[in-house]
Amino acid sequence: MLKKIHISGFSDEISSDFDTQLKTVKNLGMNYISIRGVNEKNFSEYSIDELNNYIKPKLDEYSIKVSSIGSPIGKVFIDDEEGFEKQVSLLEKLCEMSSILECKYIRMFSFYIPKDKNPEDYKDEVIKKLKIFTSIAEKYNVVLLHENEKDIYGDIASRCLTIFKEVDSENFKAIFDFANFVQCKEDTKECYKLLKDYIEYYHIKDANQADKENVVCGTGEGKIEEILTDAIRNGYEGFLTMEPHLVIFDSLKDLELEDVHDIIKTDKGLDGESAYALQHKSLVDILKRIDFRLKTRGGKEMKEVRFGIVGIGQMGGSHATWLAEGKVKNARLTAVCDVNPEKKEWASEKLPSDVKFFDNYIDMLDSKEIDAVLIATPHYDHPVIAIEALNRDLHTLVEKPAGVYTKKVREMNELAESKPHLTFGMMFNQRTNPLYQKIKEIVANGEIGEIRRTNWIITTWWRPQAYYDMSSWRATWSGEGGGVLANQAPHQLDLWQWICGMPSKVRANLQFGSHRNIAVEDDVTAFVEYPNGATGTFITCTHDILGTDRFEIHGDKGKILVEGSKKVTVKRMKESENELNKRLTFADVANLFRGEGMSDMFDVEEFEIPDQWGTQHINVMINFTEAILEGTPLLAPGTEGIKGVMLSNAMHLSSWLGQDVELPFNEDLYLSELNKKIEEEAKNKKEVFA
Repeated sequence: MLKKIHISGFSDEISSDFDTQLKTVKNLGMNYISIRGVNEKNFSEYSIDELNNYIKPKLDEYSIKVSSIGSPIGKVFIDDEEGFEKQVSLLEKLCEMSSILECKYIRMFSFYIPKDKNPEDYKDEVIKKLKIFTSIAEKYNVVLLHENEKDIYGDIASRCLTIFKEVDSENFKAIFDFANFVQCKEDTKECYKLLKDYIEYYHIKDANQADKENVVCGTGEGKIEEILTDAIRNGYEGFLTMEPHLVIFDSLKDLELEDVHDIIKTDKGLDGESAYALQHKSLVDILKRIDFRLKTRGGKEMKEVRFGIVGIGQMGGSHATWLAEGKVKNARLTAVCDVNPEKKEWASEKLPSDVKFFDNYIDMLDSKEIDAVLIATPHYDHPVIAIEALNRDLHTLVEKPAGVYTKKVREMNELAESKPHLTFGMMFNQRTNPLYQKIKEIVANGEIGEIRRTNWIITTWWRPQAYYDMSSWRATWSGEGGGVLANQAPHQLDLWQWICGMPSKVRANLQFGSHRNIAVEDDVTAFVEYPNGATGTFITCTHDILGTDRFEIHGDKGKILVEGSKKVTVKRMKESENELNKRLTFADVANLFRGEGMSDMFDVEEFEIPDQWGTQHINVMINFTEAILEGTPLLAPGTEGIKGVMLSNAMHLSSWLGQDVELPFNEDLYLSELNKKIEEEAKNKKEVFA
């Protein structure tokens, strides 16, 4: 992999026991730790004799080196003069200890600012004291690494830049902590651009802005892969130190002003060791992708993505046209494939002459003409072709749905997860729609509280019989694997779970060929239950010429109403329903029934975003291309495609069996029932033509 990049980590997040720390990092294949907590005591509290007689021999026993000392230097209030003087003495000792450890880095901070005070008022005092610290570091030839930490002067990028410019020393450099910037509501990419000349070291920690909780690296809003790709591309060599903060560990209480339960609300691993391993695997996967990204095609860095498309029907043809017209930056169409010989003529007329045509997708995948494949074939083939592409180390983008049944989709996902260096995405173009992105943000931020009910009526899929008669595979169990749920509604099923989460139970009533001469479902009414007790309904059909598109999300603090996938009304309550229920008297309620004071209870926001069909698909391809070249997070990771298929399968199974279906369901049972439908369909066709 990347030979000059070294993974380290704060090993006290594994356990307070030093032996357990060292044993775990060794088993993970790591050679470095950032030393902070040792046997329930901060490293800075140890004497030099204890370092020489216990800590250093123990490190040597496990052949582990120290990348940095995780000191508390600078974690005192700026106006605490006594505390500062103690830290000056402490830093002298730590510099001596760093020499014994053959470690040149000491992590530190830029002082807590008194609550409700303007940090800028303390700038000069912060700089003065940082210069005193730096003068000590210069004497010992140690580099002080300033960490951007919540509640200190240098918590945001602009103030970090100020201190680096003012201190102006090679012995005072930046640690870039992704999660801390996120939790300060900073854009990490902008922070990186501002500070990149001063960054000496990276802390691998991720978080989301909405709840400020830490998450496994690469799954939050830290843009870790994007930033590391750029840093390594531009010559960064050094340490990536894991500071997961995924479970509450013993020394956390000594590091934060806040209650640790406000920082880590839910453990992300079974224990410190498993959480640490989770973070390590995710970081290794990120580095594998970066390595693959920067060393491809004979060792030359990929500058553009060569696309091949399998299936150039209506959607595949559109994708081919958009790529050929250069609408996707840094992407080029180099090959297309279709089993229909007439498509070769279409390709020669509509596409550039250098685009190669194949009538066999295996030949195209083996051709060395492409870096990525976009699959736009009938549904059953989606996971089959994707598996072949992934096995050939090709980046893979799959049209909706991910497949017909979850068992095959799961096989595809497991293969993709075993190849973290590859980009695997779904063509869920509605996820690029700013309307649904805004709604997801509102829900994720808790602006309408905990979800209590969701309802989506989407009956705008009217299709005449002539539509189904165009092709023998349409609306069949053997050709499409379903009807409206498999063909028209996958985007809504995806958006529904993307915004509101997956339910735990499904009960559905499906009508099969109720108003059309087809075998599959053309009318769906589904009821779901969520793990928190909330409920939801999903109604769709293809026979309502006066269709409705109405999506409602009700929370205990508000409501979102989307009409026609264009107009949105958000009502945010000033008090939650629970609070009102406790506070209001019956007389108050009587007044509300008369309309008195109701408008004072909530604020209303309305906005409208016009349809963006076409540009949405292009935006997915742009995002997919940027993910391959830059490490940009995918809007629609391929492995998430199984969720919509799971909902569709559960609705089918519930209707077939006439009972509730709990998620996850028995995938073998579903496939068995689906095969019965296919066999019955084939038998009926034989009888018709007999």
